[in-house]
Amino acid sequence: MFKRTNKVNTKTDRSKHLKRLKRLAPKVPDYTCPDIDFVIERVEKSYKVERPISKVSLRVLERKLERLRQQNETLRESGKYWYNKFKDYFLY
Repeated sequence: MFKRTNKVNTKTDRSKHLKRLKRLAPKVPDYTCPDIDFVIERVEKSYKVERPISKVSLRVLERKLERLRQQNETLRESGKYWYNKFKDYFLY
């Protein structure tokens, strides 16, 4: 691991270390706003026409929400990874 030392680390060393951290980091999920908008739209549409959501539509919404849950977990893991890496670097 790249640690601070009394001697000055070169810019190249820091650059190489940052590239390595990025390569090992958890991937950041895709942009999720379209999925959220889609679910909201479907629920609002069902409410406006005063008709319950069909089973097929419900399955589609569940899949979208489960995908969103997975992306949220991935984003959380990525945040923890970077937090710990920078905490290790700056506090030790």
